[in-house]
Amino acid sequence: MSLHIRAVAPPTQARLRQLLLESLPQLLGSEARALPSTGHLPVDTVVALDAYQRVWVLSFSSNDPGRALLDGIAALQQIRDLLPWLRQARLVGAEATECSLLVLTSELPAGSAELARRAGVEWRRLRCLEVNGELGLLIEPHEASALQPQRPQPAAVNPQPVVQNPQPATLTPLSRRDGGLSAEEEAFFQHL
Repeated sequence: MSLHIRAVAPPTQARLRQLLLESLPQLLGSEARALPSTGHLPVDTVVALDAYQRVWVLSFSSNDPGRALLDGIAALQQIRDLLPWLRQARLVGAEATECSLLVLTSELPAGSAELARRAGVEWRRLRCLEVNGELGLLIEPHEASALQPQRPQPAAVNPQPVVQNPQPATLTPLSRRDGGLSAEEEAFFQHL
């Protein structure tokens, strides 16, 4: 039997979500399972437990990687806030105190790489393939350089003395021309 594999255009967001739900055991371990939709999460996110019962937020997009990253970070914060209720409802174990974010996109925009690295985001490359007429996903680990840029090594090693009592930096307020708040800032503070 021969295999006919070809790259195809990404499916609809609903079909991509279905394929990711079917792929959870390969992504997060054989015992992985999706949690029921909680809160008002973005449509391109899934909350799941891995094989070790750790909470994961999966954020995905086939055409807007920047949106997937931002939606994933927003969903991660919502799930962190909901963890006590998820434990109380016994949707997650009592030991679940933290959750992680996995972003699945075809690429990660250059400006997002630093944000992803600083936010502790894991990223996997997502490609859609057709294998013998069946739609499937190829999920690859990121290249080491994609999220962790190479740091230049110093030519000569000159250890700096360790400061025992570091002094805090002085904060300097930003200067404003008019000293007042913008209309957008006023509207924001009215709701607090």
